[in-house]
Amino acid sequence: MDAVLPPEVIELAGGARLEVRPTSLADAEQICGLYETLSTGDRHRRFFSAFKPHLEWCEQWADVGSRGGFGVIAIVHRDGAPDEVAGEAGYAIRSDGDGDLAVTVAPSWRGWLGPYLLDVLVRHAATVGLANLQAEVLLENNPMLSLLSRRHPVAMGHDAGIVRLSIGTTGPIPTWPPAERRPRVLVEVAGRRWSGEHAAEEAGLATAMCAGPAARGDHGCPVLDGGRCPLADDADAIIVLLDPDDERSAQLVQAHRDRSPGTPVLVRHHQAAPGEGSDVDVATTPGCIDVESDGADAVAQVLALIGQPIAVTDQR
Repeated sequence: MDAVLPPEVIELAGGARLEVRPTSLADAEQICGLYETLSTGDRHRRFFSAFKPHLEWCEQWADVGSRGGFGVIAIVHRDGAPDEVAGEAGYAIRSDGDGDLAVTVAPSWRGWLGPYLLDVLVRHAATVGLANLQAEVLLENNPMLSLLSRRHPVAMGHDAGIVRLSIGTTGPIPTWPPAERRPRVLVEVAGRRWSGEHAAEEAGLATAMCAGPAARGDHGCPVLDGGRCPLADDADAIIVLLDPDDERSAQLVQAHRDRSPGTPVLVRHHQAAPGEGSDVDVATTPGCIDVESDGADAVAQVLALIGQPIAVTDQR
């Protein structure tokens, strides 16, 4: 997965220059110095603890490129002044074949630099054929959640206040991880949170939770725009828990039925009050299955439709 990324230089006010280049083992001390500038809260959001990286850890991270990953460091050069490390970012290779990303920016450089460094990682990953980058993020880490939200991530899992998000590097939607061998269930649900997620994990199912077209704003949903969704295309089952009274929900369900005719589509239907009508009731979509309201029951329903999955090892 070798790819050469030439240094990028940005001219700053006052004659300063920001150089962004791949990291090497020689950058370990500078990376350690960057972490020294972080508050305890910053380190907690980065490492889920107050861990202060030591030199050996920084050497491993700076040399991530030797293990198939990739890292960059952002250094500010000023004439007559010591260099300043403004930030660093990188990804390691996960056991499921995706990249595992992290971005760290010095307090005085937060704003535009984080998105810029993420763009560099995404471009490099795409160049070497890595379709997705994932990140485990504390639910309290609003800056990182905001950074990733610009790329409309899909949630691949939650655990004890942590969400694992995936972003695509070559398209608007990520794919399933290349080494994922479990049966795959795409769940379209507001907030990217499904009550059946942990039951699905225990049953040996892989889940991807998409917030649906309403959360994508002006970027649109590729399925509704006549394109393809790799998560839907390769899913063994699709569950749609979006607002059944939203016309886009009905359109999305119909699109799934048209594009994936052999895939079970389970839908939360509009429950009309006596005398009430609905022009967008997804229950009118032929071939849909009424999904169980309880998450664990919905998992059992999926298993009955696709068959019991084979035993697999934990791929987290």
